Amino acid sequence: MIFPLNRRALLVLAPGGMMTLGAAGVQARPEAIPPKAPGYAELISDPAQPVLGNPKGDVTIVEFFDYQCPFCRKSYPEMQAFVKKDGNLRWMMKDWPMFGPVSDRATMIALGAVKLGRYAEVNAAIMALPGRHLSVEQVDAAAKSAGVEAGDALDSFQKDYNSWTELVGKNIGEAYELGLMGTPGFVVGQDLFNGATPIADLSKAVARLRRG
Repeated sequence: MIFPLNRRALLVLAPGGMMTLGAAGVQARPEAIPPKAPGYAELISDPAQPVLGNPKGDVTIVEFFDYQCPFCRKSYPEMQAFVKKDGNLRWMMKDWPMFGPVSDRATMIALGAVKLGRYAEVNAAIMALPGRHLSVEQVDAAAKSAGVEAGDALDSFQKDYNSWTELVGKNIGEAYELGLMGTPGFVVGQDLFNGATPIADLSKAVARLRRG
């Protein structure tokens, strides 16, 4: 599956179009959102984007990720615990599939699971798989362990194909405009974290946003 992306998104994926793939694992420091990039309000307002945590939370953490990104996968359990402990956070994981067909498949299965009412479970199951380079069989088995047959999820994805591919293309375009160099990338308020980010730093950004 190749997502139909806009030209800006294709620049990100084209050879030489991005500095690194997933090499943003270097510990990040907060930066400001670039002036010409989408603002925080725009990033968190897309109704098509699945949301984890508390859907009515007062602060949204935006994470650009890939299901095969080792840094995303390593931080996932800590993020889950942080979001759960706080209780008032929306966690918006924006798909940025960059590691090939298996990443594309994982994205399609997870998004297809939205209409099946199992997005959070499928998302967690795939992120819990061991190793960086996943196989189709691993992804499909993870979905099944979360109560969704891969074929059913892919059929669901195809039924809303245009909407889902538009969303993924938009996410990739946003990542490019924000200047992200790979996954993960986080946005909290006006704070942009370009790489792996300690929970303590995200917590501070959340506190700053709440203070106004």
